[in-house]
Amino acid sequence: MSPIMAHASKLREGWLQYPRKQRALIQKIVDRIRTSLELKVVLQTAVEEIAPLLHLDRCSFLWYFEDTQRVQVVCECILDSQQASQLGYYPLESFGATAPAIAAGELIINSAAVVSNPATVGVLAQKRSRFSHKPHQPGHTILGASANLLIPVMGSEGWIGFIACLSERSRPWRASEIEFLQSISQHLEIAIHQAQLYEQTQKQAQRERLVNQITSQTRQSFDLETILTEAIAQLMEAMAADRCLVHLVENLSLDEPSQSTTSGKGIRRKHLYEVHRQPFSPSIDAFDPHGPITQWLIQHRQRVVISDITQDQRIGETNTEYQQAQIKSSLVVPVQANGILYAILYLNQCAHIRYWSKNDQKLAQAVADQLAISIQQAHLYTQTQQQAIQSAAQAQQLAETLEALRLTQSELIQSEKMSSLGRMVAGVAHEINNPINFIYGNIPYVENYVHDLMRLLRGYQACYPDTVPELTAIAEEVELDFLLRDLPQILHSMQVGAERIREIVQSLQNFSQLNQASLKTVDLHVALESTLLILHNQIGQEIKIVRQYGELPLVECYAKQMNQAFLSLLMNAIEALHRGTAEEKTLTLRTDWVSVGATGKPVVRIAIADNGPGITPEIKSKIFDPFFTTKDVGQGRGLGLTVCYQTIINQHRGHLQCNSQPNEGTEFVIEIPVRQTHSISSNQPLYLGMNSIPQPSVSDELQLQV
Repeated sequence: MSPIMAHASKLREGWLQYPRKQRALIQKIVDRIRTSLELKVVLQTAVEEIAPLLHLDRCSFLWYFEDTQRVQVVCECILDSQQASQLGYYPLESFGATAPAIAAGELIINSAAVVSNPATVGVLAQKRSRFSHKPHQPGHTILGASANLLIPVMGSEGWIGFIACLSERSRPWRASEIEFLQSISQHLEIAIHQAQLYEQTQKQAQRERLVNQITSQTRQSFDLETILTEAIAQLMEAMAADRCLVHLVENLSLDEPSQSTTSGKGIRRKHLYEVHRQPFSPSIDAFDPHGPITQWLIQHRQRVVISDITQDQRIGETNTEYQQAQIKSSLVVPVQANGILYAILYLNQCAHIRYWSKNDQKLAQAVADQLAISIQQAHLYTQTQQQAIQSAAQAQQLAETLEALRLTQSELIQSEKMSSLGRMVAGVAHEINNPINFIYGNIPYVENYVHDLMRLLRGYQACYPDTVPELTAIAEEVELDFLLRDLPQILHSMQVGAERIREIVQSLQNFSQLNQASLKTVDLHVALESTLLILHNQIGQEIKIVRQYGELPLVECYAKQMNQAFLSLLMNAIEALHRGTAEEKTLTLRTDWVSVGATGKPVVRIAIADNGPGITPEIKSKIFDPFFTTKDVGQGRGLGLTVCYQTIINQHRGHLQCNSQPNEGTEFVIEIPVRQTHSISSNQPLYLGMNSIPQPSVSDELQLQV
């Protein structure tokens, strides 16, 4: 031993031998240790105080982890600057023969275990020669030091730590040094316990803050993607992990395409949500939802803690998924509630091997538990939305069905009414037709007979100019001269009347169309004129009819239904004119033949316009609705324009548009194809969707008055 080292040894021996000085020194070190509640600071302060005091090459603090059978060098103080750091984890087996003593928490002197009990310190002092220098024996080293002293620091919760005094050169360990270090360890146990309580409090607060943030996010949104992405991003930052991924285990389809972004902050594929830290790339595309860890967790519903994936038999060293994702350590936690597994939470370390602490596991489990609640709420919310959508759809379907039934009923009523009207009109026309034909056919004969009689009478007057008084009196009584002048005019009037009756009968027959095919080619001008003739009594002398007819081809249509549509539109216009205040009431009919659309399909256009009071917007939006009427109760049933709309749109594949403004009159524009490409039964009830109505006009079913 050098003189300097010998002198230092004597100094140590001096203040360690005296209890008062030793207590003062211990108190000084303890005061410095307790200046902080940070565990790492407490341990670092302890080794930095002990190393120079005992003139060590290195003083370290070791943790022994029973669950992983590993020893961690937590902190160290190196007095020889040429020595490398030994911080990190070491397998327990690497400590050789001292491994059982470390696992048992025994005092170790120069690699030899000694029963460590504060009561034996006096005995140790008596046997101080036992710890004197002995020649170095190969293999008796701890962390590369031939002279080593490990003082156990035992906690009440079962944890084991060691103050490791290490020297490269052989040196004796005096009983006073051991006693001093044991006193330090007792105080260090208290300081460690306090620091651990503080650390647990801090970790608990961190867990609570994180869980509260996730809870707050859950209350603000039911969007599962938002909740999961933000939650795992916060968890990854809190645990300093390299990747965090959530795998929804319900309804997973492997055939669905990937949906990903390249920002590095959030990567998503359906049922998979991931956040990752740079420089690591997304791993969703390489993720196997049926991998061994996933299947094991689904089967056992327990947390999986893997410090080194190469040592886990379920994964193995050649697993391509973990190799592509560069995963070295993994913590996998089930996200479950009420016995239902909703998802799996994966925390992965890629930069280095990580031994997941109990606090890490608690934090991950706390987040998983909260996520289970959030996923469950989102699931219930989604189910509620789906049920609401289904209920709304069912209600809509029921409403449409009821509307269709009402419309079908109205169509049946209208069809029956029009059928009855057609039969009545046809019957009346038939009954009138026979006698009027008899009258009309005999009028020419009567006219000839009267003409002959008048010629004979004039002959008698010429041959017998002198008449007897009796004949003269009769001639004056019957006003013979007036009779001879008026009788031809009467016969002419009768002929005109008979012709008029024949025209009306012909119009009634054209209107009823009961003796003709359902779908046929029709001259729409004739149909319009027949309808106007029937409505002649309602038109009267007040309304002026303006005809602006173009050249129209014969149109293939359902004549009976088209006549009914014309009747409804014309009666609607006539009633509007009667309600109006215009000085000259005008009903304008315009027709033309045009080509519309990209294909240039020919259509005929019929416009029926009036200069009546017009229609307000709120009424205009309802005019084609079934049973809508602006008339008083009992005056209208609201079916006329509904059936008219159905006839044009559904049966003839055409268009019906209403152009109207208040006080500016109303115009209905009909467009129907010249030829019908699809044959549709004229009696088929077709549902009229109200949302498909294009800007309609005012209307009402109008009473037929002939």
